Amino acid sequence: MAEEAKKVVVLGAGVMGGQIAALLACAGHKVHLLDLPLAGDEVGRAHQGLAKALASRPPAFYLAEMAQRIQLGSLADLACVGEADWVIEAVVEESAPKRALLARLEPYLCDGLVISSNTSGLSIAELTRGRSPEFCRRFLGVHFFNPPRYMKLVEVIPGPDTEPAIVRQMVDFLTGELGKGVVCSRDTPNFIGNRLWIFAVCDMLQRMERNRLSVAEVDALTGLLMGRPPSATLRVCDIVGLDTVARVAATSYEGLLADPWHSLFALPGFYRRMLEENLLGAKVNAGFYRKAEAGIEALDLDTFAYQPVQKVELGALESALSERSPKRRLRALWNDSGPWGQLGRAHLMAVLAYAAEYAGDIAGDIVQVDRAMRWGFNWALGPFELWDLFGVEEVVSALLANQQRVPDFAAQLLDAGETHFYHEQGAFSPTRLQRESWQPPADDWAKLAAERAIWSNDGAYLVALEDGLGALVFSSKMNALGPAALEAVHHAVATAPFAGLVLAGAGSLFSVGADLQHVAKFVDERDWLGLEAFVAAFQEAVQALRYAPFPVVAVLRGLVLGGGCEFALGADGRVAAAELGMGLVETKVGLIPGSGGCMEMARRGTSNIGAAFETIFTGNFTDNAFQARSWGLLGADDEIAFAEGQLLERALAKLRRLIAAGYGAGASVGIEVAGDEGLVLLHERLDEGRAAGQLSEHDVVVGRGLARVLTGGGGVRRQVEERDVLNLEREVFLQLCRTERTRERIAHMLHTGKPLRN
Repeated sequence: MAEEAKKVVVLGAGVMGGQIAALLACAGHKVHLLDLPLAGDEVGRAHQGLAKALASRPPAFYLAEMAQRIQLGSLADLACVGEADWVIEAVVEESAPKRALLARLEPYLCDGLVISSNTSGLSIAELTRGRSPEFCRRFLGVHFFNPPRYMKLVEVIPGPDTEPAIVRQMVDFLTGELGKGVVCSRDTPNFIGNRLWIFAVCDMLQRMERNRLSVAEVDALTGLLMGRPPSATLRVCDIVGLDTVARVAATSYEGLLADPWHSLFALPGFYRRMLEENLLGAKVNAGFYRKAEAGIEALDLDTFAYQPVQKVELGALESALSERSPKRRLRALWNDSGPWGQLGRAHLMAVLAYAAEYAGDIAGDIVQVDRAMRWGFNWALGPFELWDLFGVEEVVSALLANQQRVPDFAAQLLDAGETHFYHEQGAFSPTRLQRESWQPPADDWAKLAAERAIWSNDGAYLVALEDGLGALVFSSKMNALGPAALEAVHHAVATAPFAGLVLAGAGSLFSVGADLQHVAKFVDERDWLGLEAFVAAFQEAVQALRYAPFPVVAVLRGLVLGGGCEFALGADGRVAAAELGMGLVETKVGLIPGSGGCMEMARRGTSNIGAAFETIFTGNFTDNAFQARSWGLLGADDEIAFAEGQLLERALAKLRRLIAAGYGAGASVGIEVAGDEGLVLLHERLDEGRAAGQLSEHDVVVGRGLARVLTGGGGVRRQVEERDVLNLEREVFLQLCRTERTRERIAHMLHTGKPLRN
């Protein structure tokens, strides 16, 4: 494969093949998607696969037009392989058809070509049996987790003859180009992630049968309480598909005959009956759960009838569920002496013992194991992180007390006088008892840690970076923007000793916008002067950054909403994560953007005021950064990165370019407004929406206020000053706050987290 794969061939247009093709097309690569022909249509199946990817929910593509980078073809003609950088086999998860297809690739081997299989657990060595040495040198497993766009984990599995340079090249591409978290697995059944996950699932299914547990009880115990997703065990089986889960279990059962836990992978009787009765999960709306008119129902395993889901009483563990820290929840479960604690502890002990017993077989180090479970299955802590949380001595004592085998790895660790698998100096290797240095994934965000602050208040802090550059980081809860954050902006502009400034948010998001509770307090108390002062201060802070004596580049990831979006729009440049929720969402609470959002969209929407109006009036936020660009929230010069770890460095590079180009704070630029011409157009849209029943009376009130601001208050088409639009924004914002229905919308959003249409 070339340094950057530009020509990719995906063999198989099923769910995984179609979505892998979509991901690579979204990343800018030319993709051939091939599948078997249909009668009279050479590309019929490939076309069906692409159509399913386009219709998938959540979306596989960032924008539908990105599908144009995919060329459809037939597996009957593999000529395109001869010009490819990377071929990805993604046909049915069975060894025979995969091997037969791979054999057909031999004539097309060429310099730079890499061939991989997306198998989730089949032997890489077996897939290459009978292939030439040159083929085997180029071949490896690359297992994307489903759905490929959203799941961070990719397992890379070298075969016995895979060239190490190709493995390194693939890891670099997946991490740097696609932003994935990569673990390298040994070629054993189900690799790392599925091996440990299916063990945990099967262990719980066996306990479910022995203890006659209900569906709801299993998921109440093995979800958030165990530091796992709310979908827990059985809901995940429904999502994945019970037939798929059974296939993964069979791979372990058939491939691990010498495993002392071998019998565990035989599915219990009730599960086999579910398969026989086609209760396969979400895809047929009948598995452990189903959606009924009255709500979600769960399968009663005694009667095989569905019943409304009953709340599970967890006794003393109920209070643990309110803990925000997964470590505290897990520790509470481990320490609980009641029946739920005993059951949960027994399951956790089995998972930890299995991970320690086979870590050396499935991975080169324990770090790969823990990352696989966190990145691939959203566990808060991996197995060896759990060993350290509970204490290795404590887990070993619990195993001995239950007359269970203590894994050699854990026993040897204690014999060496150690108490933890992880240490500042490294992590213990499961293949030889010594610490090996390890580094967490490269993460530039550590440079923005609060511990490095040179100044801070309750809303934000400043960090000094290299080359005389710095960062202002919003840092309140959800990075909501209140008076402290605005004060921090002015402090940064007035006193920060920087030649350029990065604007960012702490944690995994930029900002959810203005502190709505702060606004609601003014509204509830009818303190209109106080509210006007706050809105004016917000406007002044955004403008202060816009006209700072140094360039400002916003680093955008997670949510960039409302006032946060206004700050981002006011920066000199933006660097955004591909997965981005960005939007001016104020209309959801009966308001309009009041701190430059309308002004900026009026500027950008000069030639299409209708599009600018729709972006704001719908109150939606984007599914991704490419959509943000299509909505006018990001510009053509704004950078989009798949790898979030690259965002800060790209932002710093953009700052350096602005400085090198002789950046100087510009003067206020006039804005062309459409006047009466635009106002009439927008009023017509609102009237049509009201007549069609799509808009409420108050929706129209909000929309007319927004139209007034975007068009400069009517009149002739003309140039107006920024300050004129800002004054209009503030005026309409305050008018809407005085209406009863906007007050109801604000209160409802604060109480429920959901918008109210009234």
